[in-house]
Amino acid sequence: MEAPEENAAAAAVDAVTQMTNRFSAINTDDAEAGPLELDDVDVNVYSCKHCRTHLAVADDIISKGFHCKNGKAYLFDKVINVTVGEKEDRMMITGMHSISDIFCVGCGEIVGWKYGAAYERSQKYKEGKFVLDRYQLLGPE
Repeated sequence: MEAPEENAAAAAVDAVTQMTNRFSAINTDDAEAGPLELDDVDVNVYSCKHCRTHLAVADDIISKGFHCKNGKAYLFDKVINVTVGEKEDRMMITGMHSISDIFCVGCGEIVGWKYGAAYERSQKYKEGKFVLDRYQLLGPE
């Protein structure tokens, strides 16, 4: 029999997993569903600059200290309306990572990447997180 603490921990992990799955990508099997929209006017929304599809909210930014080939990039805890491409190992400024490009569901443009695995212990916090290229975004600032 599991201890109450173990049950609570398992329930918390399940809740976080469900929330992440709900916000990390849209179901692209339903062609008529269209992109999700963030309709809370009190949040600062980041959108694709090419088609204006909502991608993320400012409250989900973990760091604005990232860089990509176009300049600034932001690390997000979760994003919506993206599809995740094939995983590949890439040498980044901070070491080797397994990443996947992420594409806007509205127009198909690459808008950033998702970290799958970090091979250095100090970089493990990035795993499962998303980087959006600021050059590809409309939004606050």
